[in-house]
Amino acid sequence: MIAQRKSMKMSLLVVMILALLFPFFPSSLLTSTAAAAPIIVDGNPADWEEVPAIAVNSGNARGLKATHDDTNLYLLVEGSNLSTVMGSFWLNTDRDASTGYQAFGWGATGIEWLLENNSLYRYAGNGSSWEWTLELSLPSSAIARTSSVIEAAIPLSTLGLTAGSSVSIGYLDNNSDIHRLPAQSQPLPSYTLNEGGTGAPMIEFYPTELDDPLNNPYKGWAPSAKFRNYPQDHRLVYAGVTWKELEPVKGQYDFNAIEAANHFDYWHSQGVKVVLRFIMDSPSGVPHQDIPDWLYNDMIRLGQSPGTAYHDETGGMGAGNNMGFSPNYSSDYLIARHKLAIEAIAEHYNRPDSPIAFVQIGSLGHWAEFHTWPYVGPNGERNYTGVFPPNEISNQYIQHYIDAFADQESHTQVLIRRSVELAKNNNKGLILGMFNDVFGDQPSFDSEWGWYTGTQNGYWDDIGQRQPDHANFWDIRISAGEFYGGAYGMNAALTSGSGFSETLRQTELSKPSWLGPNSPASLALGNPLQDNIDQLKKRMGYHFVLNKASYPQQSNGSSLDVSVVVENKGVQHFPFNWPVEIQLRSGNAIVARQTVSADLTTWRTGLHTITGSLSTAALPSGTYDLAIAIIDPTTNQPGVDFANTNRLSDGTYKLGTWTKP
Repeated sequence: MIAQRKSMKMSLLVVMILALLFPFFPSSLLTSTAAAAPIIVDGNPADWEEVPAIAVNSGNARGLKATHDDTNLYLLVEGSNLSTVMGSFWLNTDRDASTGYQAFGWGATGIEWLLENNSLYRYAGNGSSWEWTLELSLPSSAIARTSSVIEAAIPLSTLGLTAGSSVSIGYLDNNSDIHRLPAQSQPLPSYTLNEGGTGAPMIEFYPTELDDPLNNPYKGWAPSAKFRNYPQDHRLVYAGVTWKELEPVKGQYDFNAIEAANHFDYWHSQGVKVVLRFIMDSPSGVPHQDIPDWLYNDMIRLGQSPGTAYHDETGGMGAGNNMGFSPNYSSDYLIARHKLAIEAIAEHYNRPDSPIAFVQIGSLGHWAEFHTWPYVGPNGERNYTGVFPPNEISNQYIQHYIDAFADQESHTQVLIRRSVELAKNNNKGLILGMFNDVFGDQPSFDSEWGWYTGTQNGYWDDIGQRQPDHANFWDIRISAGEFYGGAYGMNAALTSGSGFSETLRQTELSKPSWLGPNSPASLALGNPLQDNIDQLKKRMGYHFVLNKASYPQQSNGSSLDVSVVVENKGVQHFPFNWPVEIQLRSGNAIVARQTVSADLTTWRTGLHTITGSLSTAALPSGTYDLAIAIIDPTTNQPGVDFANTNRLSDGTYKLGTWTKP
């Protein structure tokens, strides 16, 4: 049952077809694969070199490949320190993730077959029960296991797979949560049997990569919304809104004034979204209050202390930022009015085309940064610039955001600065993203009290409370922040040497999508830091590169099966589940299109394979362009650029040319 090596001779017909196609494609971009996979199961991966990986990971199991011939489905795992005692392939063969066994760690999987070592089992349970029937024991000639290669051949007839079938595949090394393919929480990649096996010769198109930072949505820089015409490209702006600005008159929320001061109309015209933070205390160089006057007066009338006016003489707040008013966060009246204000913001912007992409949970502390530091004055005064509330109080403010925005995740997501229990466990099941307001500063990142250490391990907060971890939140939510220390800190963090090396290290560890308002957006293009700015912008967030497209050279049938491999070279996934569409085009006209099964919120760093089938029955004979696009659901137009050439005028990307005889 093992495939023999086959000659790679092409028929005269194939040669003629390729001769017609070659003038339209550089030879480096277009290859034709033979109709059978020349694989021998011997533990040597050399015969797999031309087969693309369908999943990659950074653990012991690093790459997963699949191919087939007329007889077998072939599977390969490559890595290091792989178990030679226990390993398992998990196969979904009916294209339905809701049926079959739900394997832990990958989301919905719907497994019909389990190959554990050399034993092939068919699932016989109800989806959660562990019930399997042994169908086949592979002979030694069909399975090979070493510490660096796992190779198997499974009969197609046993699996019930034929030409056009798709199979979703996962691999667990020694039942590990970490050493698996694909990585935890990612969907199982699919392999379609039309790809290089039993059908007609295949086109393999390798799009040319574009090595530039892209001005894509939801990533990069988020400078202040109050200014315009920044030299550096950006698709986000930051709007810090004080309560006094939002609600100058009790019960009257002045969104028009807020939006005018932050140029919402202008930013909308530029395709720029807003990061919003609600602020009750923003220190400055003059005495002032950031809560409304009516709120201050109401609290006095109710016999409640409105808060503490402060003038920091320690210098701890920095030059020009030493005066303000710290509200009495424990006031039940202030808490009740805060709830109404957050609800008003959420209600006003609750629409699919909302200008607000991210809401930072602010409200509490200086600059709404969850602290009232410095705590001790020059003469030993306690709570020198105001009292920060304990969990039982601060949790009420956090809950207001959770309750108000829990059902808006499709267009607006909520982030918090410090890890607290409500960030991952709350009554709405809402998982919060996080932001680091001192990004780039090593002690503030790594110390026991630091942002990264605390996020991963938990920490003791500034007022002596033990707070839990929110480890690896970036796997399912967005990470963000801003550079530390104003212009000085930002420049230090972007200067080659120890500063930029530290910035890159923090980027790899904490996976931010955007940084602002303290960001390099205002620096002139071509400034001495430009190369580092571009390098960081490419790595932050997502950075999608079209790697390969595979499809038959010709098809007389009613559909065209397409497989596309996309690599995310960024550190983070796309924040919203925008649809991915493949198209056939005649000139500028779209003649066939399909939204494929893909969830961009799971596309973390690495390779991702999408498959689709375009209806071609009604198309006349001729040559068509194959294209792909990520669609902005608010405009129904392409909304994300790939890091490739061959971008068409409407924002789609050409994947090659297909001919219907």
